[in-house]
Amino acid sequence: MAEGRRALRNLQRVAKLYVTKSAFAAFLILAIGTSSEAYPLLPRHLTLAASLTIGIPTFFLALAPSSGPWRPERFVRSVARFAVPAGVVVGTGVLAGYMFALHDLDLAVPDARTVAVTILVVCGLYLVIALEAEGSVRRSTLVAGMCAVLAGAYVVALLLGATRGFFALTIPDIGMILTAAVASAASIGALALCGFTVRIPASTTTGAPS
Repeated sequence: MAEGRRALRNLQRVAKLYVTKSAFAAFLILAIGTSSEAYPLLPRHLTLAASLTIGIPTFFLALAPSSGPWRPERFVRSVARFAVPAGVVVGTGVLAGYMFALHDLDLAVPDARTVAVTILVVCGLYLVIALEAEGSVRRSTLVAGMCAVLAGAYVVALLLGATRGFFALTIPDIGMILTAAVASAASIGALALCGFTVRIPASTTTGAPS
């Protein structure tokens, strides 16, 4: 019984991330598909970003220990309340950074797409940390460490010529870095306003449940 509830709690967390990806994709299709702009993300970009922000994290989160009650009621509503706002906010940030790089900075499409991928990776990893903020201190700390490692893996992919060429990325200059940083910060701020905040759970030493 305890093992089953652990798996169900983890499944609920993992489902939120996968549905967020679908909401994000739907937003971009509606926003870009009716315009003449080049799509901000190639399939290989989505593969890289999804692997770092969903595929690898959910592999470990689905198998990790978890605590707390399992609440099967309103499962769909709970997932939708997380996924739809998160997908729209991240999509808005990615699109804003991409359009600014493309038109205001007058960058080439590959450079603007690199900015978009960077924003997506940063916001995606933030969502993973925010999703786990209500867990135990140990689990939240491990998840934050995992996300830091995955962010480092993305930086390595940008620096290595082989991976950079395979994923159709470019070396970011200072304008691209600042654009990605500002758009990511604005998106994370909007996510925090929507309730997706990174909170430090109460320690068991204080008497509060973990």
